[in-house]
Amino acid sequence: MSRLASFLGIVFGVVLLAASMYDYQQQQFISAFLNWQALLLVLGGTFAAALINYPLTQVLSIFPATARVFSYEARPDDELIGEIFDLATLAKRQGILAVEAQLDNVADAFLRQALNEMLLYKDRDKLRSSLQTRLTTHRLQDINSQEVFINMASYAPAFGMIGTVMGLIVMMTTQMNPDLNAMVTGAGNQMLSNLLYGMGLALVTTFYGVLLANLLFLPIAGKLKVLGEQELLRNEMTIHAVVAMKAQESPLLIKEQLMAFVHEKTEQRLNEMK
Repeated sequence: MSRLASFLGIVFGVVLLAASMYDYQQQQFISAFLNWQALLLVLGGTFAAALINYPLTQVLSIFPATARVFSYEARPDDELIGEIFDLATLAKRQGILAVEAQLDNVADAFLRQALNEMLLYKDRDKLRSSLQTRLTTHRLQDINSQEVFINMASYAPAFGMIGTVMGLIVMMTTQMNPDLNAMVTGAGNQMLSNLLYGMGLALVTTFYGVLLANLLFLPIAGKLKVLGEQELLRNEMTIHAVVAMKAQESPLLIKEQLMAFVHEKTEQRLNEMK
């Protein structure tokens, strides 16, 4: 449901914005909201600031992270536990090497990697250490992507304000007429009209900056945090189960331990929310 929620959020946000930008009296969209120069300034400035702040690889990680928000669906814990139970039963009955023939059928990437390392390492402590290192690496990648989006959410409104200030400067320096006689004769009304129109256009960049920060960057960072916490729990379960399989523990015991692990983490999360 995570993927569906992401799509619904974007669709609902776009529809709400489109309805707000529509002039129902004139039966047309308000063109002032559609300004590609303002959008380019906000997006380009935000991306440029991110490039200055972070290494290139970390900035580029926002693209697969965004795709993950709209394509990744968290796997239910009971489904993962069931698959681990079947693999543990196979390993108990036919030996650990029998698991190798099932690796291609394992959909979860981390579980597949963990099982592959279980076949390589003989020592359980080294196996656990290697899997913990892999887990930490994945977790750091998620945190880095979240951090980039959070900072982009702070850059976007700032570049929106920069665009507004630039628009006001251009407006004031090009529209203000130093001829006082023109102010008296009727040209002042036209100049005032131009000033108000130009001020409206200048404010569009602030609109884009606030919109991108609150509709895209911050929500994507939040969704990545949720998905990362879910994946962290499943990967910790996987490490515990694979190490137990290496020790040839009972499949039923492994299943019970994983169920207790899930309940413990759930209770811990609820206590943190209080």
